[in-house]
Amino acid sequence: MKLILLRKMTFAAALLVAIYGCEKTIEPISTYAVTVEYGSTNAKSVKQDLEVNPKDSIYLDFTVTSPKDMAYIEIQRNGIRVDTFNVSAATKNKFTGSKAYRMDSIPGDYTYRVVALNSNAVFLGDGNKKIKITVKPDFNFYSYRILSVPDTTNKTNKCYYSTTTGEAFSFTEGATKSALIDFAYYYDTTSTIKHSIYALNAPQTQLAFYDISAWTKNATIFKKLPSSVNFVSGLTSGGALLTVCSSNLASGATTKVSTLSTVSGNNVIAFKTAAGKFGAILIRFISQDLPAKSTQIEVDVKVQK
Repeated sequence: MKLILLRKMTFAAALLVAIYGCEKTIEPISTYAVTVEYGSTNAKSVKQDLEVNPKDSIYLDFTVTSPKDMAYIEIQRNGIRVDTFNVSAATKNKFTGSKAYRMDSIPGDYTYRVVALNSNAVFLGDGNKKIKITVKPDFNFYSYRILSVPDTTNKTNKCYYSTTTGEAFSFTEGATKSALIDFAYYYDTTSTIKHSIYALNAPQTQLAFYDISAWTKNATIFKKLPSSVNFVSGLTSGGALLTVCSSNLASGATTKVSTLSTVSGNNVIAFKTAAGKFGAILIRFISQDLPAKSTQIEVDVKVQK
């Protein structure tokens, strides 16, 4: 009995050796047999990741080589097809093309890739190459800035704001920073005016306790924007700020805007600085409806560079 069992075990071991001895090693299929090379036919040709300004032009000059027959070359931006080239029989294994694009005005990253497809529109490869074009913003965006009602004693509440640096200043800090200040905030107790944004050249009788007679008083102008203007989606570039704000400020602009709230139609303010920069202020939050020194507003600011 033991002899039979030993013979069976020996046979099984020999069979395994035979099987594995005959096994062939299969080379993995190359996923990227296609190669894509980017050239330089002019100064705006892109060969690698690049930063550009809004509305700049770029050129993709490319040569695609494939061991399998190509029928189409597709250019994708952020994974979505934007152009297709038909490949002739003469260029089915090596195709050269060029395409110009004008970049978006909205800042962000845009990824381009050149893809080879066969006659059934089946993916053959992209050379494992992608080019990222980063559109730089042409405006400054300062978010979650806090302004407080001016305090009469310590004079340390930050109620002045600079659109060039994105900083808020108190009265004690403002004396040496006044040339940077584009607007200020206070609570107007006259009638129902209440929360107000104003330029330093505007008369403020209630702020007699703040002597700014020796300060630089930048003449910023303001106007509330209609509720149809969306601060987030409608003001996405310096060009949009220029177009929307300049047209609204062409008439009815003032050195002070009041009765501000977080309600649409009262919470986005167009402005133009003394330096000629257009921008917008979004009133995000108001802590309370009181003239107390603890009252604060939270703003977002966009301004042309």
